[in-house]
Amino acid sequence: MDSFLQDLRFAVRTLGRSRGFAAVAVLCLGLGIGVNTAIFSMVNALLLRPFPFRDPDRVVSVYSRETRSGDNEQSSSLADLRDWKQQTRVFDGLAMLYSRNFAIAGDGEPERVEGWAATPDLFPLLGVAPALGRGFTAADAVKGGDRVAVLSDALWRRRFGGSRAAVGGKVLLNGVPFTVVGVMPPHFQFPEKSEMWVPLVPDPAEARSERYVYGVARLRPGVTPQRAQAELDAVGRRLAAEHPESNRGWMPSVETYRDDMVDGDLRTMLYLLLGAVGFVLLIACANVANLLLARATARSREIAVRAALGAGRGRLIRQLLVESVLIALAGGVLGVLIAVWWIAHMVGGIPEQLPYWIDFSVDYRVLAYTFLLSVATGVIFGIVPALRASRADVQGALKEGGRAGEGAGAGRLRGALVAGEIALSLVLLVGAAFMVRSFLAVTSADAGFRTEGLLTLRTYLAGERYAPLAARAAFFDQAVRRVEALPGVERAVATGAIPGAEEGGAWPAAAEGQPVQPGDEPTVMRVPSTPGLLAVLGQRLVAGREFTAAENADSTAAVAIVGESVARRFWPKGGALGRRIRLGTDAEDPWLTVVGIAPDLHYGEFGKASPASKLQVHVPYARDGWRTMRLLVRVRGDAGAAAGPVRRAIHAVDATLPTYDVRTMAEVRSYGAWPSRLYGEIFASFGLLALALAAVGVYGVMAYAVSQRSREIGIRMALGAQTRDVLRLVVGQGAGLAAIGIGLGMLGGAGVARILGSILYGVHAADPAAFLASPAVLACVALLASWLPARRATRVDPMTALRQD
Repeated sequence: MDSFLQDLRFAVRTLGRSRGFAAVAVLCLGLGIGVNTAIFSMVNALLLRPFPFRDPDRVVSVYSRETRSGDNEQSSSLADLRDWKQQTRVFDGLAMLYSRNFAIAGDGEPERVEGWAATPDLFPLLGVAPALGRGFTAADAVKGGDRVAVLSDALWRRRFGGSRAAVGGKVLLNGVPFTVVGVMPPHFQFPEKSEMWVPLVPDPAEARSERYVYGVARLRPGVTPQRAQAELDAVGRRLAAEHPESNRGWMPSVETYRDDMVDGDLRTMLYLLLGAVGFVLLIACANVANLLLARATARSREIAVRAALGAGRGRLIRQLLVESVLIALAGGVLGVLIAVWWIAHMVGGIPEQLPYWIDFSVDYRVLAYTFLLSVATGVIFGIVPALRASRADVQGALKEGGRAGEGAGAGRLRGALVAGEIALSLVLLVGAAFMVRSFLAVTSADAGFRTEGLLTLRTYLAGERYAPLAARAAFFDQAVRRVEALPGVERAVATGAIPGAEEGGAWPAAAEGQPVQPGDEPTVMRVPSTPGLLAVLGQRLVAGREFTAAENADSTAAVAIVGESVARRFWPKGGALGRRIRLGTDAEDPWLTVVGIAPDLHYGEFGKASPASKLQVHVPYARDGWRTMRLLVRVRGDAGAAAGPVRRAIHAVDATLPTYDVRTMAEVRSYGAWPSRLYGEIFASFGLLALALAAVGVYGVMAYAVSQRSREIGIRMALGAQTRDVLRLVVGQGAGLAAIGIGLGMLGGAGVARILGSILYGVHAADPAAFLASPAVLACVALLASWLPARRATRVDPMTALRQD
């Protein structure tokens, strides 16, 4: 221990005398370790940190799986979930819940709140009790029982000022008074962003085909998800045989809650990010290793003296590694500070609320990771220079007048490190190019309609007064009329979904006279709208006519307007007008006569498409209106400026209804593209950082080579070499290293391209722009980094160089 402390004190003194070297080394490593720490904080938050409930590894999600499509995350029916719970022996409990919207009225502006209806065993299953009051009891979950609600801490503080008197008081939800019986602990919002929970009251007569419920279960101790899946498969097959009309083609599915919350694409992206920051750190390590190799040459006399005084090779290696690790630990401290800043910047760029269990903060796991990474980094970049320096020629180094120099092996090693830096940098630049091009492809994708001058917002028709479809239709008729009367408004429409933001309701469809096997029906988007959707979007019908005023007001009007893709899908030879189509699999579902063909719109995020989003069937709102609708308003001038008047016009019809998600279509487009933008920014920052570190590496090696070859250059110039000859000599050496690095990097970039081309939009593995621009930029930077030392070499005084010996 004494000898180690002695080495530590000596390392501190040595680095203190070489402040410039230490500062550059710490900065390089700080950047490399910082981005690694930041990305590991994401991995920690999403994959490693336990969920904030009891024994989270035993909590699983239980879904229905549609065997025909393979879609795993489908809601289930209450009857199926009850049977899965009762006919298996793998669960300690299984709670059921489904998503609900709530409109809170009372003091302040009406507010829409995201919530869930849940069975009383949800909170005990999770092991999380209310901080105030109580949870649900069995008596709360029966028809005719008291209407009760549990609030999140945030909602309690926002609407009730954090008053304890709120528990036991009333809150008006969807026009109905509910008693607040409990408040959950701070930050609890299960499953993701919920702010309110009410009891789920099951209807024993509900059909098995009504699939809208989500199951969350706790496995018994020792039961694996694989065993649970095996038992559920047996039950699923039995139910399919017993209830073929509702369960054929459907099977239960179980997965860990972690796998449910973090899908495969996100995991792939996290692993890619980890690989990218690993490359950045390797580049930083190569730079510091080159610095240490150069410093070892300058310290060869010092090391020889220590060896002559009796220091063994192991002691010399240990001393040099202590210095390396000390530098890396200092870089780790800087890296933590960089990571904290970077995380705050990254989270600030996310335009939506994150699930409550995601916390990107730097906790003890991240600090432990950073410490271990710093120590490992110090050993990795320090071991080769330490081994080479400890083999110093003692007699040669101690000769009076002997000059320090490095052998050909050290020069080749430094060149190999720089070529490796360039290769890794190119891989990162290719990845960044793919990410940026994907983001540009998403943001520039053709919307299919005029996006300028469009304002959109949501409203939710809450309460019993809007249970009748006629009441909902009357409200939107009045609301649209009031909005269209506003100055500057050209047209308005209420619609179930807007293109470019979300998918509407997906329904199986069949054409009259074209029988299909049950379960094989194609899925289409059913979009209910008030009159004028195409006019607001600046589109016209391809063929046929719009709905008449009578059809728009008739809840029994059996008419539809289909998109071009639907017309081609069902009637490829033409003649769709006048044909009939049915939405749904029930024989009682009405046949709708096609009266018009509309251009295809895209329901879903801009630049992305699903098979169902290309197939659209439009129906009058009065026939199939939903409670939650979008208002789409076309205005002259600034669409954002119309938001206030439009909201006031809606509240003039019913002041108790919430209006939310108020955005211009440009904002909708930007909002939908934020993941692509975020990934593009992250990879671009890594690529630029790698490029800068590689440039520093090339410059450092070439500058050191010039200093080592100053006598040779002086001789060449004394013998008549011109400036261009010296430039060609030095820049040529740098260009050779760049060519080797770019060649290797193209191989690695091809592998990255295959991965990214399969998960990104608008790019493919052979994207020419990425594979031409990235090596061109890197080559230019490498040549510039070589030219600067070469320029200095041309100023070498031949007489001064020749007098060095």
